[in-house]
Amino acid sequence: MAKIKTKFDSLVKLKQLKISEIEREILKLNTQISKAQEELLQLQKEISEVQFPQQGNFSLITQFKMMLDAMVNQKNEKQQQINFLNNQKEILTNRLKDANLEYEKMKYLQGEEMKKYIQKMKEKESKDMDEIALMLYKG
Repeated sequence: MAKIKTKFDSLVKLKQLKISEIEREILKLNTQISKAQEELLQLQKEISEVQFPQQGNFSLITQFKMMLDAMVNQKNEKQQQINFLNNQKEILTNRLKDANLEYEKMKYLQGEEMKKYIQKMKEKESKDMDEIALMLYKG
């Protein structure tokens, strides 16, 4: 039996494509988040391993303090980047939920359209069979 075509076929396909697109974006974000988290861990490790100079002139201590401040700022920026990426992921996750809901609606409407078509075909077949039976009876 051939596939039944409905007016919802193109909408269902479009909704599937939208879901796939959002899922790809979420995967991409997950990769970015993982990478940023690894970088953050590396920065935290580097900061924890830094040892304050025990001796030296004021210039050396000032340079050390500036270096440490730069590392802390870099760590804070990385944490902000992770927070931003997580917010983007949450937005995309909500969009994915909405897209899935829209897809399910279209799929349901497509199914209902198919049921109507099948019922119509059954009624036509029944009517045709009645006509054939009537022709055979008269014949």
